[in-house]
Amino acid sequence: MSFSRSAEAAERQVHRLSISLSDDHYGQIVEIARRNRVSIAWVVREAVERMLAETQPKRPQRRRRA
Repeated sequence: MSFSRSAEAAERQVHRLSISLSDDHYGQIVEIARRNRVSIAWVVREAVERMLAETQPKRPQRRRRA
């Protein structure tokens, strides 16, 4: 039996990052995670997803001809 990754698995590749945070930011993230009973990693991923969604360029609206 040979092992091959499915297309779905290939689309879900993840990348591990290392970041530096101030004590204040780290403390705020820890508190958010504690209150919501989730991991610190989940909080960071959620923040990245929200920022990316907010900063997606908007498509220009087509002008209607008179």
